[in-house]
Amino acid sequence: MSAVSAASGIARLAFALVVARAAGAAARPGPSDPPVAPGGDSAFAGSGIADWSTPPPPTAEPAFTPPAATQLRLSSGLTVVVIENHQLPLVALTLVVPGAGSSADPPERLGLAAFTADLLDEGAAELSALQIAEAQEQLGAELDPYVDEESAGISARTLRKTLGPTLELLGKVVRAPTFAAADVERVRGDRLTALRQRRDRPGDVARAMLVGALYGARTPEGHPVAGFASDVAACTAAELREFYRTRWRLERSTLVVAGDVTAEALRATLEATLGGAGAAATAPAASPAPTRSKAPRGRRARLLFSDRPGAVQSEIRVGLRGPRRDDPRFTAFEVARTALGDGFTSRLNQRLREQLGITYGVRAVMDWRRASGPFSISAALVSDATATGIAEILSIVRGLAARELPEEELARTKQNLIRALPAEFETNLSTALAFGELVRLDLPLTWHAQYLRELRAVTAKQVRAAAAGLLPARGMSVSVVGDLAKLARPLRALGLGRPRLHGPEGLAATPAR
Repeated sequence: MSAVSAASGIARLAFALVVARAAGAAARPGPSDPPVAPGGDSAFAGSGIADWSTPPPPTAEPAFTPPAATQLRLSSGLTVVVIENHQLPLVALTLVVPGAGSSADPPERLGLAAFTADLLDEGAAELSALQIAEAQEQLGAELDPYVDEESAGISARTLRKTLGPTLELLGKVVRAPTFAAADVERVRGDRLTALRQRRDRPGDVARAMLVGALYGARTPEGHPVAGFASDVAACTAAELREFYRTRWRLERSTLVVAGDVTAEALRATLEATLGGAGAAATAPAASPAPTRSKAPRGRRARLLFSDRPGAVQSEIRVGLRGPRRDDPRFTAFEVARTALGDGFTSRLNQRLREQLGITYGVRAVMDWRRASGPFSISAALVSDATATGIAEILSIVRGLAARELPEEELARTKQNLIRALPAEFETNLSTALAFGELVRLDLPLTWHAQYLRELRAVTAKQVRAAAAGLLPARGMSVSVVGDLAKLARPLRALGLGRPRLHGPEGLAATPAR
């Protein structure tokens, strides 16, 4: 074939492709056309929707009844909460141990609680870490220790037919951890590596800066749950054993079990594995009451900064000390928080993402605790728009307290919360965790039904009052992880004062000049 004829053939092929693509584009449905099934008919011909150019109206609120729980108590003092779900032969559970969280860390051993929990399944009774892992695999089970600020525990998933041996394994892990020297050093190495990597996670650094400023970086409530590398490096095996002995106490703990079980059928198995006296129930009880730190001494800095030269975006956290979980304004506050920054249609997301295009998303989160927990607004902002984004956030917070939510926004926000509740019980594990949260916060097991009733009754006046009383923009601190050279001048214009400089892991350094 000559070069000319080859070129001609290529040209004809290219023309054919252009025509085919044009024909395909013409046949492709537009944004207002209904979806088309493979056979050419509308994929939703029977949907009853005639006009696809506008969103259909919301349906009526579906009926939903939260699952009920049965409670019993073992001879060891352990409380057991059972939520039956017989749809599948699966079971999930979570053990909640009040008083074993990071707020119980000794002042010079911040991170001891998390270190202790991490070691529980690394060797127990006659089993090594490898044997415990192999046992889980053989049983089709999964054990996951956890720690938060006010409690610790272990969550698990298993098959109904292997529930007995899974509970036996759990009993060994909870009641007879070995804290062998080799295991302690191996886990210490892993934890130190993770802690030193915190500087590579700007979101974690921004949160550590904010919470540390609100409560004090080395206070029970103010330090990160994982602690600091220097403290973890100094923890001894004896200190880990003592923390476990005094804090992991069955007689004040609660085991939540959800799935294909009944309370009475479960009692005998639990008595054999977690009943009676045990190692974790031999020490004098330590008070699980939440600790409270005074505000850090001196004038609190409103602007906190960790420098990341060359950063193309800034991680920010804007927040303050939030209310206690038992605050009577809880439900109105949740409506205010959701309207502010929880979900795609929230005010913050619509303004900063949809209108300004300076972030992928922004969220307003309340860390609920028995004591006062931190409230924070988090976002990763385009570096050049960092000051603009912070100013917008503070302005939107002020607006929430200044004016009542319009009727349509109030109704939509309440429906978002009401319709989101069933998802908390989507799986056995999420159900166990939802009831475990009630235990952690000392709430009644019937709380979810009560919450739905209270949500429907919340008024715009109550939402505004909660925002005005609990979310004052003038009382909020701002933490930024970004390029200081680029941001110093625009941030100064916000009137937040001189930035308090922090190191790359979030610990305070010296005031900026």
